[in-house]
Parts: sequence; structure tokens; C-alpha cells
Amino acid sequence: MTRWMMVAALVAGMAQAKDDAAVPDVSLDQVKFGAVVNGMELKQDELKGKVVVVERWGTRCGPCVAFLPELAKIHRRYDSRGLQVVGMEVQQSDKEAIMELCDDARVKYPVVKGGQVPVKSAGIPHACVFGADGKLVWAGNPHDDAFLDAVKDALRELRK
Repeated sequence: MTRWMMVAALVAGMAQAKDDAAVPDVSLDQVKFGAVVNGMELKQDELKGKVVVVERWGTRCGPCVAFLPELAKIHRRYDSRGLQVVGMEVQQSDKEAIMELCDDARVKYPVVKGGQVPVKSAGIPHACVFGADGKLVWAGNPHDDAFLDAVKDALRELRK
């Protein structure tokens, strides 16, 4: 490959990365939540003014299950600062399978069975971070370091 072809490929890759990083103009009001399965309370009108993470996951998804304890820790750490996490199990698993994993991971945030977010994703796990104004500020794989950065940035904006 010539030097110019490598430069062209690099520029094209950077442009693609920038396009992928664009956040769609969607809001929390467009999220459709399924039924809560773990006994936690979820009132959509009480999400207003909070930073909200909606994580799409499944009981048969290894990376999803591996991230549950980490997301539970994030929820515990930032709950008092205005963070609300909602788990959205999207593999149509039965309540017992969902509850077993949530209990093992010490999940203390609402988990719904089914639902839909207004953002396309290539698969699960997939998280959406909504700012206190209800607007989407970040979407992607929660294993990405940018996920926690987006949560912290949104919480800082909340305190202003």
C-alpha cells in the first residue's frame, strides 16, 4: 500500500469514527419500558431531572452478564447524585432467569422485561445515557471507557 493510500484510509477511518460517534437527537420520553420484573419501582415521570442509563442486555449474553455487577456498583455509587439505572432484558427470558442473575449481581435498580430504545444498536450489551434534560448524550457498549465518562459528565452537568 502506498503512503497516499494509507493516508486516505486513515482519513476515511477518522471520518467514519466521527459519524459513528454522532449522538442521535432522541429523548428519554421515546423509550418504551417493559414490565418491571424485580420488584423495584419505576415511574417514568420520576425520571425527569435525573441522569438515566438504560442498558439493553440478555440473560444468555456473556458480556451482558459479566457487566451486571459493574453496573450495579455504578448505580450504588452515583444513585445519591441523581443517577437512575434501568436494565432492559431483551432476550425474552423468564422472570426466574432474570432474577437469578440480578440477585447474584446485587442489582438494586429496576429491571424490565422487554422494551425499546429509540437508538439502533448492533447488539447487546448496549447502553443509552440520557442527561437530566432527557436528551441522549451517549449510546454504545457499556464496556467502553467512554460509557462511564459519559455518566460522570452528565452528573457534573446536573450539579451546575
